[in-house]
Amino acid sequence: MRITTLAASLAFVAAITPAASAQKADAGRAAFRAIYEEMVEIDSSPTTGSCTKVVKAAETRLKVAGFSGDDLQLVIPDGKPDDGNIVARIRAPGATKKGVLLLGHIDVVDAKRADWERDPFTLFEENGYFYGRGTADMKGQAAVWLDLMIRLKQEKTFKPKRDLIMALTCGEETSNRVNGVDYIVQNKRELIDAAFALNEGAGGLLSEDGKPLALQVQAGEKIHQVYTVEVTNPGGHSSRPVPDNAIYSLMAATEKVSKLSFPVQVTPVVREYFKITGPMLGGEIGAAMTAVGKDPNDQAALKTLLADPSYNASLHTTCVATQIEAGHAPNALPQRAKATLSCRVMQGTTPEQVKETLEKTVNDPEVKVAIERRRDGSKAPELTDEVMKPVRDTAKKMWPGIPIAPLMTAGATDGRFLMNAGIPTYGMSGMFSTSGETNAHGLNEKIRVKSLYEGRDFLEAVVRAYVK
Repeated sequence: MRITTLAASLAFVAAITPAASAQKADAGRAAFRAIYEEMVEIDSSPTTGSCTKVVKAAETRLKVAGFSGDDLQLVIPDGKPDDGNIVARIRAPGATKKGVLLLGHIDVVDAKRADWERDPFTLFEENGYFYGRGTADMKGQAAVWLDLMIRLKQEKTFKPKRDLIMALTCGEETSNRVNGVDYIVQNKRELIDAAFALNEGAGGLLSEDGKPLALQVQAGEKIHQVYTVEVTNPGGHSSRPVPDNAIYSLMAATEKVSKLSFPVQVTPVVREYFKITGPMLGGEIGAAMTAVGKDPNDQAALKTLLADPSYNASLHTTCVATQIEAGHAPNALPQRAKATLSCRVMQGTTPEQVKETLEKTVNDPEVKVAIERRRDGSKAPELTDEVMKPVRDTAKKMWPGIPIAPLMTAGATDGRFLMNAGIPTYGMSGMFSTSGETNAHGLNEKIRVKSLYEGRDFLEAVVRAYVK
């Protein structure tokens, strides 16, 4: 009778344990979603928003979780009350290694409500996607970091062997704000000094039918340099037009820039990415990637890749006109005309070399090319076993058979500041998408719901392995 009762009891426990685990997982996911929703719905764009509101909300949550004192600090630059940053730390007593930094920017690009199908600062979940400004770039990963820090702080059995640091920062997306990471590095480096950092910059590539093709890890990035092309002129009355017109001269110069193609540079990271991803992607693009992976001088394959905006950006420096200012009155000849060029510069190329190329291309002494905002380049970090083994082990469990592809991102991230400060920085999220699907910085920005939650699981597993 006793044996029967015991067996029944064990059977009952076995039956309810999976249900209890599922309920706990659902509760954890709901708590994470609440953090994500709160972040997305606080406008942190440069024109109408405030990063400080985001970090204040994060501070409230972190205090409830038990963070206090030196382990929780707001960093607000002087004279920039809306450019707040927050740093939280879980300490490892007796640690012999430097900590690991989890970095995420919480500012977003401007979004005009009139242009969007939905309110950009309301989180919408529709047809398997989350919509809203910052859903993909990068409040999703920032919410993962905050959620993870809260859970680990409250987990009594969590005993890290090295410090775990989180920095949510402002100013990555804009040039008219103090950059949070750079400010902290210059003024309070001790808050975020680490052996290495995890950041945005890479996710995972899906086929058009949603099949995972490759998990990406960013190792290096192009550097964003801003240039101006300017023409000045005495001007005059518009009733007496002359051939020497500042606007026409500027138009001729920018037309030449539009046809400029910088030399191709197949870096080791890009070549490895093509080798791994090409066979998985298939089709004309996949075949071209595979060919360039084998022979970086395959001109036919390069021509195919250069015709695709995504892969063109990975193969050489690019410059594109993004803003124009000209004239001072509708009834006067223009005295000044200026265009702004956004250049994404390959590692190993200096801003001055790009300026020289632009001057030769324009080939007009009346047109002045200037470096508007100079940034130092950074070297690609080494993909060490310390960094990559947890990635490989986790990927093997979550996406069996899917290769890991190193990636050089064409866009700039805050990693450049850390890299130049001697802190190797790697982009990884585990959030898969098709090429260009998220439309980050554009209208109706989105991310797959499944991809966000999978990324949360992936990042948690990797971070736990780094500090155990």
